[in-house]
Amino acid sequence: MRPRWTPDEARRWYEDRPWISGFNFIPSGAIDGPLWLLQSHDHEAAYRDAAREIALAASLGLTSIRFYLPFEVWRYERDAFFAHLDQLLDLLEVHGMTMMPVIFNDCSVPKERWREAPLGPQPEPVPGHFGGSAEGAFTDDVQTGSTVGYVITDEPDLEPLFEEYVTSLARRYGEDDRVLLWNVWNEVGNSSRGDLSVPMMEKTFEWLRAADVEQPLTAEVWGGGATSPFSWMNDPVTIPGPELRAVELSDVVSFHYYGDYLHARQLIATLRQFDRPLFNTEWMHRPYGSTIATHLPLWKREEIGSYFFGFVNGKCQLHEAWDFIKGIEAVDTRLWMHDIFHDDFTPYDAEEIAVLKELNGVAR
Repeated sequence: MRPRWTPDEARRWYEDRPWISGFNFIPSGAIDGPLWLLQSHDHEAAYRDAAREIALAASLGLTSIRFYLPFEVWRYERDAFFAHLDQLLDLLEVHGMTMMPVIFNDCSVPKERWREAPLGPQPEPVPGHFGGSAEGAFTDDVQTGSTVGYVITDEPDLEPLFEEYVTSLARRYGEDDRVLLWNVWNEVGNSSRGDLSVPMMEKTFEWLRAADVEQPLTAEVWGGGATSPFSWMNDPVTIPGPELRAVELSDVVSFHYYGDYLHARQLIATLRQFDRPLFNTEWMHRPYGSTIATHLPLWKREEIGSYFFGFVNGKCQLHEAWDFIKGIEAVDTRLWMHDIFHDDFTPYDAEEIAVLKELNGVAR
């Protein structure tokens, strides 16, 4: 089993490649875009839309995508899962782009509201809600901790299946240059879950290292210790135990931060203590003051890998504000929260596109 990389090994890996400028890719044609793209049903239409959107991203000089892998497709349609994931990686390679796959995820709803993502025809969105549904992980009860989110990895009887899933990914893509790094667990401890996912996260890191994958592994600091999006000015910054454990296991340090410029700088200073390359794998939240014009120059100047959230607006309705921040007077939720293009590929804000191209080295 390969050990965790040393800081020097992580820095050498990072310095061997150009600055990473990417985005979280959620294909616009369905509420669960990754599932829609990798399942069998309607795949031709899903791939056609994805190919157009990836080509658009490449025209902006974007070099990587962060992409949630749909476990349900692997579980029930394994051949389709791998065939279509191969096809997506081929598409990225054509455009000189890479992928950061996300394996497991703690953003969830309580068990009584949890439903396994349905294969087949995708549901239509409920207007006015982030994620296309009023039953998502950003309702008041989940965010205030009055309920605890459920994830399928809570089921101990399924652990052999999870190990098979992770190992199959590692064996197939662990030496694939198109896979830049592995995002082992998204936002461990979110949805008021605390330490619940930590044991399975530790095992997932172990399974990947046992398979001797060549790419670095990471699980992010995401802000569970903040009392508000703007509370990072606390001294010292509070990083909860599950997130510290994620950093202890990671080869490179990743983080999520949707807050404003000044607080972003303070968080960067805190994360430098870990002495490893940094990636911000979720950012851009216009109502919170996180914009491409203000923050992308910061990430590039600080040599921090960047993956903003969203791209082409679609059925997932990523422009909508999270339900739990609606009605907060200090937050202007009239602004699009995420996404940078309308569904017809016209920009939400032409200045954002100009900044992206300039920083990514694309001539106007």
